[in-house]
Amino acid sequence: MNRTAPSTPGSDTMLAALRQKILEVLADLPPTIRADLVALLGRPGYVLHADAPCRAGVLALEVHAAVSGQPPGRTALLTAAAVELQMEAAYLFDEVADDPPNGRRCEDLALAIALLTAGGTAAVDAAADCRDPSASLRRFCTAYGEACAGQFLDAMLQRRGAASLEEALEATCLKSGGLGGFIAGFAARIAGADEEGVALFERFGSSTFTFGQLLDDMRDACAQGELSDLAQHKATLPVVFYSQEGGSPVGLDGMLSQDIHETYESSGAPLYVAIVAQVYMSRARRDLSLLARRAYAVGGLGRFLKSVELGAEEILSAARVRLVA
Repeated sequence: MNRTAPSTPGSDTMLAALRQKILEVLADLPPTIRADLVALLGRPGYVLHADAPCRAGVLALEVHAAVSGQPPGRTALLTAAAVELQMEAAYLFDEVADDPPNGRRCEDLALAIALLTAGGTAAVDAAADCRDPSASLRRFCTAYGEACAGQFLDAMLQRRGAASLEEALEATCLKSGGLGGFIAGFAARIAGADEEGVALFERFGSSTFTFGQLLDDMRDACAQGELSDLAQHKATLPVVFYSQEGGSPVGLDGMLSQDIHETYESSGAPLYVAIVAQVYMSRARRDLSLLARRAYAVGGLGRFLKSVELGAEEILSAARVRLVA
């Protein structure tokens, strides 16, 4: 999901408390790596940057509040810190995968592993007082493993090439949807939701994060410069659709010509992905309604979902304009 979206509904107080808790978790790491981790997480888009959306942590806090009916305390903040650190590790793995084979790849890979261990430590502390700590932690591990499977599939498809639409969507659902389900499910378990409630929260998180990722893929598919997904031959849904429709190949320099931009815009790829994304938004709304019927306090989750939807409105509107044209 978008790393720099300004519309996160988390209050400044909530985000400040989350960032402070993350710094407390990192304080237990060796000094030789701690300063580099803090510097990393202070980059634009990462959790300690002032403008970072912190969507993983905010979603966890809203889920915990929906179940417990209480403002965020120590356990909720530890839960949010745990999933936010796991999310940051996933983003860093993405950056390492996309980087050329020089630079700081080895150091960043070590930092990503350190983030995973820090997130695991916070998860253990968060689960200590919940109803079934071992079951919560086991699901914490297995659910994150599902997202890792998506990360693997995404990298494999990009290396192999010639991905199908089904494979591209599966990678998105496993990777980003898996992270959303992981976040919401863990927070719901820690807060004391029953199994049916946990399943609903997991579905809500999965659909919301899949929607967000599909919109990010639309935004990045034909962006200016050599960092667009088309230029990098990524196996995202809009790029795969465009390729299957016989889209013009990208030049050896990785730059997209005006002809390629125009061909992409008229290929149907933006509209196709917008329709698929709306399916996942509809699923998220349905699950939010089901959670409300089960008497969960979903007001904060509704605002969270609205913020994700509003952040995508410009892209969806552009796709609708192309349909009319």
